[in-house]
Amino acid sequence: MQRGNNKENIFQNDSDKKFFIAELANSKKMYGFKMYGYVLLDNHYHLLLKVGEVPLSKIMQRLNSLYSRYYNRVHERIDHLFGLRYKALIIDDEKYLFAVLRYLHWNPIRAGLARQVADYRWSSDLFYRNNKSGLVDVDYIYSSISKNRKYAANEYLRLIKDETVADYDQINAIGKNSQKVLIDDLNCREKPLDAILKETGLSEEEFTLVKEGTRKRDLKPYKLEYIKKACRQGYTLKEIADNINISITAVHKLNNSFENNDALSRCQ
Repeated sequence: MQRGNNKENIFQNDSDKKFFIAELANSKKMYGFKMYGYVLLDNHYHLLLKVGEVPLSKIMQRLNSLYSRYYNRVHERIDHLFGLRYKALIIDDEKYLFAVLRYLHWNPIRAGLARQVADYRWSSDLFYRNNKSGLVDVDYIYSSISKNRKYAANEYLRLIKDETVADYDQINAIGKNSQKVLIDDLNCREKPLDAILKETGLSEEEFTLVKEGTRKRDLKPYKLEYIKKACRQGYTLKEIADNINISITAVHKLNNSFENNDALSRCQ
């Protein structure tokens, strides 16, 4: 979430919003992240995304920098457009994910910018309502609801229609149960990867084997714990994989070998 400086407006008209959306699409194409939701309001915006190898800080830096230059040029101003650094948090639970998406889509109604979710043009609800991917990758949300695409789309409409609008307190309450972690990927890397690996409880001999890329089955739980902790520290999948001499594909296979695990949702 990024606010305007002193909570001032960052979007004055539809042209501003169109430019921002265009640059958001360009950034997605350039950096390969997944976009699950967004909403643009007058003085701030929310993005719901999953990063890949490119860290969130680089994505946000490009997006905010390009938009700031555009906005200052068009509106003939020279001040800083955005206030404090963007705020970000990790979503590691499907219930929490949908609660946040729903909050984004209801935000314009709470702000008095629309009467119904479907009336607002500048949110990702349009993609879900039309059951169509593009800028927004709707498949992940739909598949979390049901394998039947038509049923999932109808269920989305039913769930999003509920007039009991979630607020931040409710979302944070869900997040605490999901071990929500704040992200600041410029300074959140408090520990080197080797220190994180050692914290999993490996012996010196096992540590050496893992660093050499061993495939021993009894070491898989330690590797998975390492991946989860490293993701929480803001490391990319490539950095995590390279440190233990395996491929990103191997990291995915390792994650999928454990039931009900979603370690990669933190940093993928």
